[in-house]
Amino acid sequence: VGFGGDGATLPLPLISGHISQNLGTQEVRLIHSTIPQQVDQSKPLWIYQYRNLRDREWNSFYAFPEVEFTEADFGVMNFYTSTSFAETNFQTRRVLGVRFLRREREREGYIVGKVMLVDGEVKRNDGGRTSVVMVCRTEEERVQALRVYFGIELTEEERLGVRGRNVELGI
Repeated sequence: VGFGGDGATLPLPLISGHISQNLGTQEVRLIHSTIPQQVDQSKPLWIYQYRNLRDREWNSFYAFPEVEFTEADFGVMNFYTSTSFAETNFQTRRVLGVRFLRREREREGYIVGKVMLVDGEVKRNDGGRTSVVMVCRTEEERVQALRVYFGIELTEEERLGVRGRNVELGI
């Protein structure tokens, strides 16, 4: 399952410590271990980690257990991330989007870069450095960026959906 700009661009095997090449110099892996917040340290989790250069420390991004989840479970999890305004929930405090860039001529769908929208900034990473390509100061500019860089056309109702919210630009 992909999640965000540092997520895996290809499926990863469930082999603890197996390192896979991601985008550019980024490496990713899963480790089967525990996290400090766990109450029961006898039950390891699968922890997704990434690092941007081989000599850097690994960053733990998310973890998941070997437990079955049902559609109802995901409904509850999605409800929290969609509605909670807790300080720790960036899902309702930021506007985020990622579009992966593919090179079709090589391997089928091989990912060579990404375009990211973080609040009012559009950034591009072609497998190396990240550069800012647009800074949006108004909602109109952000709507234009969504159209130009992500191919997303918002309806009038969708454009107005941000009005008065904590993520609205130019207020």
